[in-house]
Amino acid sequence: MAARYQFVDRWSVAAPLADVYEVVGNTVGYLGWWGDVFVSVEGDDGPPRPGRHATIVSRGFLPYRLRWQAQIVEANAPRGFSFTMTGDFVGDGSWAFAEGDDGTVSATFDFRPRVEKAGVKQLTPVLRPVFRRNHSWAMKRGERGLRKLLESR
Repeated sequence: MAARYQFVDRWSVAAPLADVYEVVGNTVGYLGWWGDVFVSVEGDDGPPRPGRHATIVSRGFLPYRLRWQAQIVEANAPRGFSFTMTGDFVGDGSWAFAEGDDGTVSATFDFRPRVEKAGVKQLTPVLRPVFRRNHSWAMKRGERGLRKLLESR
């Protein structure tokens, strides 16, 4: 069984669509609001644009770090953007944003990595549920941090 995953996470945020897009789209800003999930993020600042690149070190509650690169391949402000990944994660992902009738923004993260990190890759057949919980832990921290940041604006 390959170390492939598909995660679809949905956040609901009470903030203007453009603000949610701006914050989530600026990958180098993740250190400021996503908590300790992102150990380091270096690369191009600003909104998503094709070719924008980031080098990322991330973690979950499990005791390992993932080193990967993300490159924006498509941007449709403020509705969403998509990216490809190389390194410990290989694959693609996207963020899609939509305004709700109640003034909230629905943010949907569709993340499709193949894990190449030694150890994690080999243990996927046995520990897939634990790795899924690890992802969920990280995403909950992100949603909480995004809400807190946007509430303070």
